[in-house]
Amino acid sequence: MSNSRSTDNSRPFHEKELKYFGFIAFWSERVTHIIDELKHIPSNAPTTYHDLLITFINEEYLDGEGKLNHKKREKGSKHDDLTLPSKIIEFKFRSDALRSLAGVLRTRKDIFTRNDYLYFSYFRKWRKKFKTKVIKTRGCIYYLYTIVFNSRIVDLDSKLLLKEVIKEEMEFTKEVAKKSDVDLDDEELYSIGNTINEIKLEEALEEKDKALEEKDKALEEKDKALEEKDKALEEKDKIIKHLQEQLNKK
Repeated sequence: MSNSRSTDNSRPFHEKELKYFGFIAFWSERVTHIIDELKHIPSNAPTTYHDLLITFINEEYLDGEGKLNHKKREKGSKHDDLTLPSKIIEFKFRSDALRSLAGVLRTRKDIFTRNDYLYFSYFRKWRKKFKTKVIKTRGCIYYLYTIVFNSRIVDLDSKLLLKEVIKEEMEFTKEVAKKSDVDLDDEELYSIGNTINEIKLEEALEEKDKALEEKDKALEEKDKALEEKDKALEEKDKIIKHLQEQLNKK
């Protein structure tokens, strides 16, 4: 992780380096744009998710020095995910956060046969603890996390390693929350069960809300038209009443 780009405190980014692994997190406007792009990608297109996110990591964290090899996505291919002048990276994205990490770590020996680092990415999401519906008052409610493993994890016990990762990830999340002004008494950065499904569900709910808003608007316009009609009838009744009074006086 020492080759990562330098950052200032104002940038929506945080990292932490430990002996065998480290963490990086982004919550920038561009992460929001990625989420918007994911909404329009079919659920059966994991390759597209992979390329979109590894491109983001390459550009935002590695200064665009890496070369993405799309042949890696072909069945049976042994090509590298991301090649830099001084290192080769295997990239994994999982929509269920750390739930899939145990399975990935079981293949670490094979991964590090060809690679210098393993990048494992997933999302966490900001929300109010006591609200069931997301209140979009923040610029970005999704946080892109990446755990960077070095080759020294090959000889470690995978269960102990996973336990250590989970513990340190909790501490890292507290740091990210503090840096991004999350009030942990009232808010949280929670681990999403299935990011892709949740994003798709959010999109469906947004479309439903939009349809309801349009329906409400149409009803308001209808009510307004009825009010105008009633007002016109009242004026007409007044005129008729006035004319009748005039006739009676004659």
